[in-house]
Amino acid sequence: MRSHLLFLRLLLLIADILLLEAAFFGVYWWRFQSGQFINAVLFHPEELLIPSLIVGAFWILLFSWFGLYRFDPLQSRAVVALRSFKAAAVGALILFILTFDPLRPLPGSRIILASYAMAVFLIVAGNRVGLLTILREFRVRGIGVFRTLLVGTGDRAEMLLAYLKRNPGLGLYVAGCLGSENAARFQQRNALPILGAWSSFREVLRSHRIQVILLAPDPANERQLGRLVRLLRETRLRAFISADQYRLLVGEVKPTRIPGHPLVDVRPELLSTVERTLKRLTDIFLGSAMLALSLPIWFFLIALIPLDSRGPIFYGQTRVGANGRSFRMLKFRSMIRNAEKRTGPVLTQQDDPRVTRVGRFIRRTRLDELPQLLNVLAGQMSLVGPRPERAEFVERFVKEIPLYERRLNVKPGLTGWSQVHLRYDSKADQTAVKLQHDFFYIENMSLPLDFRILFMTLFVMLRGEGI
Repeated sequence: MRSHLLFLRLLLLIADILLLEAAFFGVYWWRFQSGQFINAVLFHPEELLIPSLIVGAFWILLFSWFGLYRFDPLQSRAVVALRSFKAAAVGALILFILTFDPLRPLPGSRIILASYAMAVFLIVAGNRVGLLTILREFRVRGIGVFRTLLVGTGDRAEMLLAYLKRNPGLGLYVAGCLGSENAARFQQRNALPILGAWSSFREVLRSHRIQVILLAPDPANERQLGRLVRLLRETRLRAFISADQYRLLVGEVKPTRIPGHPLVDVRPELLSTVERTLKRLTDIFLGSAMLALSLPIWFFLIALIPLDSRGPIFYGQTRVGANGRSFRMLKFRSMIRNAEKRTGPVLTQQDDPRVTRVGRFIRRTRLDELPQLLNVLAGQMSLVGPRPERAEFVERFVKEIPLYERRLNVKPGLTGWSQVHLRYDSKADQTAVKLQHDFFYIENMSLPLDFRILFMTLFVMLRGEGI
């Protein structure tokens, strides 16, 4: 399935490039050669090749920024169209700002620019919606379907089978089932082969060329979900689970459904290679700018912290980063010296008596996190992502929550979705709520969302609502 996706994405990229070039030259001809506007000029296509390639590269990067090359055959066409519209609107706004000189290939005429933006929207949306529609029609006719293993032989599995029969466009062809409870009755009622018991999971995947896995255990077997998900780490297969059971994997976290059907992707693709590169370049550019602009605050805090309490100015702590790698995270010290000498590693709460007077201020304004800009520039962290946890807590959460390790698939962030939505609550353990926000971010990762979080973080700092 991975090679199939790679081919489709390459096909979209080629189609985008060709059609964007056609739109560029078409708009230029309309503006200067159609006779509908004044200031007509002689049309020399060879002189416009380099400008057209530059503008085309701009659109390709913008489409990547909006995740439009993270193509999935099971995507909702409405969601793709909306994302395409956002990308075209943002691109048009940028070009409107840049194209004030009427002698440029894309002049500042609002009519021309609006028409060009509409053409770009039709290109990016039409390519994707058209491809999704064609693939769906193929799957309805049994072409390009995915060999699917249904894990479960109870009532829940039967309900899922009935749903798949009503929606053949999903293309999930169930090659067989895995389970032991009521296996004979299930096989007789649904005319599906039982490929083995739960214990033969690995062997069945290898011997039957499975491409997709549907997890649908009955309540009696739900305890096996965590083990199966951990086994999936050994494969590159896609796996889905019903939305109502997803909470069992992430500790009461509400799921983000794949639009159009009640299934949740257990292992969604996070960012494409281009998106990861753009995210890293954004971290370097913005991180460097933020570091330079915040230097006066650094000097102020370096002088103030020692006056408030004895101890070092900076505080370093080992945290777990992407792929489980440990690194030394830096902060301005906000607690008394040797704060954990008696308590050991504990999660910080509101009104923590270990926090100093200056520490309380810099925590509320997030200024204690400024040294982590050095971690960002070093590539250990990103500007936006789940907050890094200490190894002691990671080990505990991995044992308790089967999907917790997905949190380690991305770089931890200086700020994140949970940081702009939560504050400390001394009366409750917010671990489950933080995970809900972290998984929301992971399942919806995109560069536009990162910028939204950075913008929200600014207001959290100004209001003094940091956690």
